[in-house]
Amino acid sequence: MSRRAAITGWGKCVPPVSLSNADLEQLMDTSDEWIVERTGISNRQLSHVETTDLAELAARRALACSGMNAEEIDLVVVATCTPEILCPSVAAMIQDRIGATNAGAFDLNAACSGFVYGTSVVAGMIESGFVDNVLLVGAEKLHFAMDYRDRGTAILFGDGAGAAVFEPSEDGAGVLAVDLGADGGKGGTMLIRSMGSMGEPSPTNDPAIHRLHFEGQAVFKIAVQGISASANRVLELAGLTADDVDLVVPHQANARIIDSATRRLGIDKDRVFVNIGSLGNTAAASIPMAISDALDAGRVSPGDTVVLTAFGGGVTWGSIALTWGDRTEPAGVHEGELPPTDMTCFDLLQDNLDFFAPLHADDPPVP
Repeated sequence: MSRRAAITGWGKCVPPVSLSNADLEQLMDTSDEWIVERTGISNRQLSHVETTDLAELAARRALACSGMNAEEIDLVVVATCTPEILCPSVAAMIQDRIGATNAGAFDLNAACSGFVYGTSVVAGMIESGFVDNVLLVGAEKLHFAMDYRDRGTAILFGDGAGAAVFEPSEDGAGVLAVDLGADGGKGGTMLIRSMGSMGEPSPTNDPAIHRLHFEGQAVFKIAVQGISASANRVLELAGLTADDVDLVVPHQANARIIDSATRRLGIDKDRVFVNIGSLGNTAAASIPMAISDALDAGRVSPGDTVVLTAFGGGVTWGSIALTWGDRTEPAGVHEGELPPTDMTCFDLLQDNLDFFAPLHADDPPVP
């Protein structure tokens, strides 16, 4: 058997502050029914700490799950489009915090496709023999960029982190094939001009320029076409068909996108894992968080064929086909938690509301 990269540990970090559809009804002209019908989202979580704090806890949980010590890690990769600072990288800070003294570290930004892109890099490096053990994290603190009076964007996104440990395998388990793609010409459909989520929106920035620019209808079409075509290509590269797939773990962007794309693939809902309803769109964190939830729910068995597929800003897309290994239960558990907070969702969002207020001075009051 050839050498492959197999997932042997997984973990997630869900921040403690909830932002429900009922909460959003108090901030904008929307309703629970309207949001659920269009997105499948009922709730999302907000972080009172920084991206690196979320990433660290997910990383520690994935390491414990794998039964590996941090010193055994050769490389730390973090996929994120919302680092709190540009330099040092989130990965370098994680490498230091967890004590991965023998590891290299770098960040990777492919927006919501980040974990798939990261997996492709990790798989290639493990298959080549350049590294053995890799920690890959997807982490986002997206709420800092949201205008919470804009129901076209703010209803979608949440914060969180997920992580996976990859090890070399020669028993057939691991990554079988990779498909990556991009169309930079459509990059303007999803645009965040701000850089760095540490602190709060700066009064020196123009809220009209630094808000998230998101063209929903265009993104929907790109996403459905991109995911279905990419997943078909990766199956063909792996010598598989849709009938061979035991589970699809898609980027949790929008329930309608997931449904439309997987129907195009000819894969029924019973073979698709969806957790967007409670977490929203967490960009690069969504797939590793969903992997963790799928394992907790008993949706993954040894030897299963699993497809990871995503699209994101850039515009980027990608898919991974892999065979799951023997481990579906954690080898260990990390007991740590995020620091507690008494903040409500409205406390966390107040700076956003103040920053974007000039754009809504003439808006009618929320009913």
